[in-house]
Amino acid sequence: MNKKAAAIVGGILVVGLGLFGFTKLNSGSNSGSQDQTKQEQNVEETIVKVTDSNGEAVELEKNPQRVVVFDYGVADILKNLGVDAVVGLPKDGKMPEILSNYSDDKYTNVGSLKETDFEAVESLNPDLIIIGGRQAEDIDSFKEIAPTVNLAVDGQDYMNSFKTVVTDLGKLFDKEDEAKKAIDEIEAKIEKVNKTVKEKGLTASVVMANEGNISAFSAKSRYGLIYNGLGFAEVDKNIDDSTHGQQVSFEYFLENKADYVFVVDRGAITGKGDSASKLFDNEVMNKTEVAKNGNIVYLNSVIWYTMTGGIESTNKMIDEIADALK
Repeated sequence: MNKKAAAIVGGILVVGLGLFGFTKLNSGSNSGSQDQTKQEQNVEETIVKVTDSNGEAVELEKNPQRVVVFDYGVADILKNLGVDAVVGLPKDGKMPEILSNYSDDKYTNVGSLKETDFEAVESLNPDLIIIGGRQAEDIDSFKEIAPTVNLAVDGQDYMNSFKTVVTDLGKLFDKEDEAKKAIDEIEAKIEKVNKTVKEKGLTASVVMANEGNISAFSAKSRYGLIYNGLGFAEVDKNIDDSTHGQQVSFEYFLENKADYVFVVDRGAITGKGDSASKLFDNEVMNKTEVAKNGNIVYLNSVIWYTMTGGIESTNKMIDEIADALK
């Protein structure tokens, strides 16, 4: 081989090696980029965004194994989705019958709906704490122990809020099919009752009896489901939009003639005062058409007052109204 040929061959080898090196380097760079992308995707797959009671997005680790629940509606949802991650919930006082499965000692008592035993919560070393409206003011204290989210259902927009909570919990615990099935069944029930109520043009008053006092609630209240979901028209559209309702007398029912009066008896939960049925059995109330027609309906107070927002509890709430129409 002459010098000129040798030079040409050498040049080809150098270029070839250079290209090989560049290709390998570039391949390594792409591999590193792909690994990083995969890591980011894996992180995303372990994070679920849920909507809290304020409508804000909250990022949570998927499938938490140790969950403390303060909202009875959420406890009901988790039970009905088949989630076995609850380690503690408030058990002081009267536990709803729907949640009797949680009476077992393996579920730690963390106080009551209004009084939290923070030491008990901390001792459980939870991955997640789910609270409701009654614990909202203490959310910062809960966050010092573990990630915390408020998933209370908004009564003013009950069904949309309920569907959001159930769907989010379905995503969080890989129970999306179960969540969708539960929502679909409840929506079908709602539609059926709503159709009947609208066809008959029925009006209603929703009230709470509490230690001898009566408070009326508007469609923009914790009992909004009766109006906004089930289709009853408000007989009085001037009621204050208050969390605790607007206090009224029995003469109120003579002036505001509803087809149905739905009564939540808070005393049945607190054990204070006469029963609502005894309270409503009086001379003034017995003059009303709603009383004469037997359309004063005493609702299950435990469900309507302490555990709205659950799957089973919502089904029972709808069934109660449907039964009243028969």
